[in-house]
Amino acid sequence: MKFKLSYFAILSTSLLLFSGSNLNAQAIKYLDRATAFLGTNEKLESLEGYSIESERDEYIMGQGPEPGKGMMLLAAPSTKVSHQLASQAIKIDLITTLAAREGGYITREINTLLLGEAGYLSEDDAMGIVKERDKILTSDKAAANIKTERLLNPHLLLKEVLNDPSLLLNEKIQINAQRGWRFKRSEVMPVTIDRIRQTGLRTLIATQAWEDESSKKKFYPKMINKTVINPDWLTDWQNSTFINEVDYDQFSIKDKLHPITFFIDPETGRIDKLSTMEWDVVYGDIEIEVKFDNWQVFNGIAYPMTVRMSQGGAPRWEIRRSSIEVNPDYPEETFTAPSGLIYVHDKEAAKRGWEVSQTIRMFTLSGAYRPKLNVIEIKKGIYYLSALPIDGVYTMVVEQDNGVVVIEPGMNDLKGEEIIKWIKKNIPNKPLTHIISSHHHNDHGAGIRPYIADGAALVVHETAEEFYQAQINRPKSSVVIDALDRKMSNLSVTIIGVSPDEGYTINDSNRPVTVYPVFNGHSEDMVIAFLDNQNLLYAADLYISGVARDKRSGTVRGPNVVPYHSAISLNDTIKQFNISADNLLGSHDKDIVSYQDLINYITD
Repeated sequence: MKFKLSYFAILSTSLLLFSGSNLNAQAIKYLDRATAFLGTNEKLESLEGYSIESERDEYIMGQGPEPGKGMMLLAAPSTKVSHQLASQAIKIDLITTLAAREGGYITREINTLLLGEAGYLSEDDAMGIVKERDKILTSDKAAANIKTERLLNPHLLLKEVLNDPSLLLNEKIQINAQRGWRFKRSEVMPVTIDRIRQTGLRTLIATQAWEDESSKKKFYPKMINKTVINPDWLTDWQNSTFINEVDYDQFSIKDKLHPITFFIDPETGRIDKLSTMEWDVVYGDIEIEVKFDNWQVFNGIAYPMTVRMSQGGAPRWEIRRSSIEVNPDYPEETFTAPSGLIYVHDKEAAKRGWEVSQTIRMFTLSGAYRPKLNVIEIKKGIYYLSALPIDGVYTMVVEQDNGVVVIEPGMNDLKGEEIIKWIKKNIPNKPLTHIISSHHHNDHGAGIRPYIADGAALVVHETAEEFYQAQINRPKSSVVIDALDRKMSNLSVTIIGVSPDEGYTINDSNRPVTVYPVFNGHSEDMVIAFLDNQNLLYAADLYISGVARDKRSGTVRGPNVVPYHSAISLNDTIKQFNISADNLLGSHDKDIVSYQDLINYITD
């Protein structure tokens, strides 16, 4: 593609010079080249919108069978993304395949509408938690969606800076540096490419070293169906996304959290990569890199047909585009919000969504903002806390004679800070003594740091101690300063590892809490918490929440549908340790069920 200054680039340069800006002339030059690469003056002037059809692979870190190891590939949904530039409107329509309760798979259609800062979602909730099909996206989730689409589409970013030249920066990022947390192969692999919901059995891509070590462990036959040995899997991804940055021109633009840097081919002006930084609840500062390949021209404008986003050097998204329509004639209803819904913007929630965009995109039910709390007093001194209006993980607070025990942090550190404030106000003069995390998956165990900062001892399965130690001791963030970053670096931390063969009791005269290990097919490090004198069991992620939803909706497991493996594992643990609990709670629902309800579900 021949180099030719676009109308927008000439306009931006003129404005910068007219305003007396001291911007580096090279930054202006590189912006001009990148803009010219996208299209001619006339074509870019006439660009009003575009529609992209693609398949999107999504990778989620922290969902492996072992703590600190492995990621999961979600089935590639068929996706159509529609942009209307003048109104800052984006519509994302996807059809995805999910494992069905009855076995096999089902397809679901999910529609996300972003209008400026506002967001709306239309879907049938597979979990059965939210009955309404049309919903308002909270501001953190809307912001996370908007940020993601901007990073995947350089046209949006360049249009912004050309409309507002003050966004262009002199700043450059350090070439070929390790910026933020960088995942090792042993942290990325194995990669779960399929997991059968009923049995929990996984198909994995792994290294031979992982296979040799893990196949000897007790969990392996319970969790692993098939292993595909491919030691070069991560190397192949990194080779497909690597550029030698020293060979590239670069310019940066302002963004709400951290500058976005473009890497431009010095000969053609082609945009090969962009890079920015955000925050991850487990790993802290982490670099987001987007690689653009296979550029094709549609109606005189160039678009990348393959887009790969990496997070800390590991896969996050791979987008394979099949067709692009420039300036489509959209039906009027395309960018119309669902009737009866009124979006109210929360500036602070949107800020947090921008800070942790990929964390919140991975776990769409849990919010990331600082919430107001819903508090249910189950019994005297025992409380169930969740974020309003809806939460992904419910937290239990237990008052003891000499302190307070918290069970299940979830993944939101700001929610943890609010729970600690609530404890100090409502259970005064008693220290927070223990935080219990049921297992390492991000939506359950990524929010420990505010509790650690407050002095709580961490109680986890002994196989997860190293994972949590790394989360506690990670480098201080330069992007988002959390509660533990604000503490002195010499803070003493106690981690209590629960044996896979016996429980650990936090003693108390009235409300002792015993933490039991669970041998199961969901994660190697699962634990549950039993309030011995209260006849109450917190069963974490082991399908008690599913039983509660079934009971509430009147759903009965069909005669040809096997019960979930996690429910069976929970019952096996109850019998193994002779746990006499009739009242059971789960992480993902607020309703209590009886032990008989669990037996009814298992045995039908």
